[in-house]
Amino acid sequence: EVLEVRELTGTCTGDQVTAYLDTLAAECRPGQLTVVVLDNAAFHKGALIRQRREVWEQQGLYLRYLPPYAPFLNLIEEVWRRLKGILMPRRCYNSVAELRDALLTGLKILGTRFI
Repeated sequence: EVLEVRELTGTCTGDQVTAYLDTLAAECRPGQLTVVVLDNAAFHKGALIRQRREVWEQQGLYLRYLPPYAPFLNLIEEVWRRLKGILMPRRCYNSVAELRDALLTGLKILGTRFI
């Protein structure tokens, strides 16, 4: 398991998710199964993603969706718990930049791969 993070500015969109999945699919090896588990956010299920799904599967990348209302199955919830409860100091940050730096430090401690 590897936690991969791509920093975005603004709202996450289906185009951004598609670009990430295209990048991931390009790294897949023939015969190697790669599964991405997604929640049911609208930007994970849009028309562009549905159109690209067959192409990604031919490259060895498969999408699977969590059941609705099942945060206990979502592995990112454990990451957030560790970040907020252990790795990031419990305090107010003086700026968004300071909060961002603390978050990036915590993610690095978790061995995150930044893409």
